[in-house]
Amino acid sequence: MHFSQQSRLDKILNRLDVRPRLIDRHWTCIVDSSKRKEFLDSLWGINVTVHTLDDHVKILTKFYKPETRYVGAPKQIELPSLETWEEFNPKSRSCDIIKVNQKKDKFIAKVNLGNILKCTSFEGQSYFRTYLNNNSPMLAPMEKRAAFNIMVIIAEPTTAYWKTDDANIHGFIDNKQLPNIPDEIFNILLRIGTTDKRIPEMLIFDNDDYDLVKMALGCIKIDLIKSSETVTLSDKNSKTPILIETLEKERLDVLTDIVKEMGSKIESEKDHFIIAGKRGSVKLTFVDNDKSIQDGIEIRVSVSALQDPSRFTEILNMLKKRLGLLDLPLESTVSQHWPIITDFDLQYVIQTAISWWANNPVLASNVLSEKNKFVKVKEWYSKIKEGKIRSNLDTITLGKIIKFREVKQ
Repeated sequence: MHFSQQSRLDKILNRLDVRPRLIDRHWTCIVDSSKRKEFLDSLWGINVTVHTLDDHVKILTKFYKPETRYVGAPKQIELPSLETWEEFNPKSRSCDIIKVNQKKDKFIAKVNLGNILKCTSFEGQSYFRTYLNNNSPMLAPMEKRAAFNIMVIIAEPTTAYWKTDDANIHGFIDNKQLPNIPDEIFNILLRIGTTDKRIPEMLIFDNDDYDLVKMALGCIKIDLIKSSETVTLSDKNSKTPILIETLEKERLDVLTDIVKEMGSKIESEKDHFIIAGKRGSVKLTFVDNDKSIQDGIEIRVSVSALQDPSRFTEILNMLKKRLGLLDLPLESTVSQHWPIITDFDLQYVIQTAISWWANNPVLASNVLSEKNKFVKVKEWYSKIKEGKIRSNLDTITLGKIIKFREVKQ
């Protein structure tokens, strides 16, 4: 760009209070809807072109034609494993659980030809399409992007509803109305709109962008209709403490048990803990916020940190330094206390035990010492040995840890 163009463009941006950002070698501007027309009109006189979101949506309409194809007849097909399998439902646009029957060493299910199947395992999700090969039903693995593009072709037309706020300034679409849509479509919706942690289940747009959003969804046969319902945003204050009794007891016990091991005294109140050490005491509350904050003698802990071992360890380090508590090896201590509630917990516990086996077999064994944890790990390991599930973890080492633990008991 010539320096004279740059100078005139800077004046336009400053006048409209627009701050451009350089993203992937392109200057990107986020302009309020009330200023967009003035911004575009101003560019005509300086011979500068701009690619707008409106332009991008029009390009998408060329790639995503609202055509409909139909899946074939249901056929019995052999699946590679006995995991969680789902089949795309063209009418609801969701995925339905498939009933899998085991016949000797084979896993058989009845699915529609030409449809998309989703397999969920500990490694994540993988996608397949059914087809005929010499009159035999087969599975073809697919990338997620390709699978979702086929889903919108075989999906039936549906409707989504646009709700507004009381002031009629913003529009809202519930994410539940947009299942299994291609990333290209969802990403453009995020660029047009935004999200709010107070209502994470909805996408939020400027009311003036209704037609643009309607066009984008029309590419995948979703008709956007204005609803008479309104959405009220509640003012959720991140400083408002969550009642202790409403928190997961198993995760809360990890915190209180380790804090006591570190030499602290802890008192439980209705919505907070008082934790005391050599250097005084702090008031610890839990809040529905993205980050944990220390404010004087009050520590506000993000409730989501109770589910993340690394963030949980950071909280304990904060308490240790603030209160002068015992210098325990927190990483190993947390892993030994950590419960198995979700698949993420299971993977964390197993991976941690495996990582310590070579240098400290006793510590690796102690990670699984709690009876309930050991039972869940053994059940998972048994499914691996039986071929029911697959994993990229070092299951050979895990087998050694399990045997070591059983001998120790």
